Amino acid sequence: MRNARIALACAGALLAGSVAAAQPVMSTKPGDDAAPAMQLAQQTRVRAAAPARTALAAQADAAVTLGPLTLDAGKGTMLRLPEDATSVFVADPSIADVHVPSPKTVFVLGKKNGTTTLYVLGPGNKTLLQRTVVVARDMLSVRNMLAARFPNLNLQTSSGQGSLLVSGQVPTSSDADAIVQALTPFLADKEVLINRLTVDRPLQVQLRVRITEVDRNVTQQLGINWQALGNSGNWLGGLFAGRAIQNLSQPIVGSNGGVVYPINLPSNNAFSVLAGFKAGNTDIRALIDALNQEGLLTVLAEPNLVAMSGQTASFLAGGEFPIPVSQTNGAISVEFKQFGVKLDFTPTVLNERRISLKVRPEVSQIDSTASVTTGGVTVPGLSVRRADTTVELASGQSFAIGGLLQSNTTDIVSQIPGIGSIPVLGKLFSSSNYQNNKTELVIMVTPYLVEPTDPAKLRSPLDSLISPSSDVEYSFQRKAGAQPSATEPRLVGAAGYVY
Repeated sequence: MRNARIALACAGALLAGSVAAAQPVMSTKPGDDAAPAMQLAQQTRVRAAAPARTALAAQADAAVTLGPLTLDAGKGTMLRLPEDATSVFVADPSIADVHVPSPKTVFVLGKKNGTTTLYVLGPGNKTLLQRTVVVARDMLSVRNMLAARFPNLNLQTSSGQGSLLVSGQVPTSSDADAIVQALTPFLADKEVLINRLTVDRPLQVQLRVRITEVDRNVTQQLGINWQALGNSGNWLGGLFAGRAIQNLSQPIVGSNGGVVYPINLPSNNAFSVLAGFKAGNTDIRALIDALNQEGLLTVLAEPNLVAMSGQTASFLAGGEFPIPVSQTNGAISVEFKQFGVKLDFTPTVLNERRISLKVRPEVSQIDSTASVTTGGVTVPGLSVRRADTTVELASGQSFAIGGLLQSNTTDIVSQIPGIGSIPVLGKLFSSSNYQNNKTELVIMVTPYLVEPTDPAKLRSPLDSLISPSSDVEYSFQRKAGAQPSATEPRLVGAAGYVY
């Protein structure tokens, strides 16, 4: 019994000791009763807040390491933040924009195609969020629009940096033009549309151009050239008018030792009449130049070109002349300048009956009056006539894109003052030179929609060429014993020159 009480007392003592060890040490000083409780509460809050801060830090670290944010242009998304944001910005505001409706939310809006970076800073400039924002074109809207407007066409579209590509096959060029116009509003500023559309049946345009230039010159000249010289004793007198009658720079020595001088002929092919009188020390000579000249020059070119719809074709009938070009190191290089009849045209077939045509014909020739001399080298100039226009017309229709009528008139009268104004007699002491130049240039263009044909249906100029093998055949321009063929070219109607 006594042993049981001792064991129970020991157990109670042990129990009391364990409870005392679990209790904090209490202060017995007045006013210190609340201190142990406050310390215990603070320790409890610290222990409870530590797991919460650890979770927030992990969440922030996870937000910083997130991957790229992909958006469509014109669309946006909402991002949640672990802490309150103090600063939000993007590297390129023209690509994406941000709105902060609350301290812990950020709305990102895609504006145009491109890539930028989003930054979100918290207290103490701590990075809460750093993400790459990739803004792509809203290709779903583009494809839906094409499917709604062109349901029977299989079109493919893809977006790239600063460009939009469309590809596929279309039945006509008008459908291709309509697709391009439908996609143009989806392009941003400085973006380009790459057109890879192909037409099932390529359309070809043949352009027939007739370039006609008529140059008419009328020259009328009546020149009186006087040379009168006489002396009497110590006196000497003379009369000289017009050009020199004799060429004093080329003396001709005769067989008897005498020296004579040849007559100066006019440089413009005028007819000259010479009359003279010589008596003693008096020598009077008169040379009359008379010219009535009328010239007609015609230039006709009919270039025919064939080009695909949307492609450019060029034609040149003429030549090239060299132009020296000085380089920076003192060297001289040579460039060539084209002249002659030149034609560039670009057709675009809108439909089976309409053609949009950009045409640029040019007629040029070397003009020595416009030459330039530099460094001892003379570079000739060019007289150019050019037209550049864009028209729309049907296949087989014609139009004149350039018509120029130029008239230059010159009337020069040279006379001796006083004497030249005397009626009748004054004509002997005056000269007149009248020139009238008229030039007319007409360019007519006719486009045709064409397709390749059978080679047997084509004919070359050699097919109608007759090559005589004898003098008889050459005289009659046909083979001996052969009848004239109906396909041989012959002249029908009035022939000659009309101006």
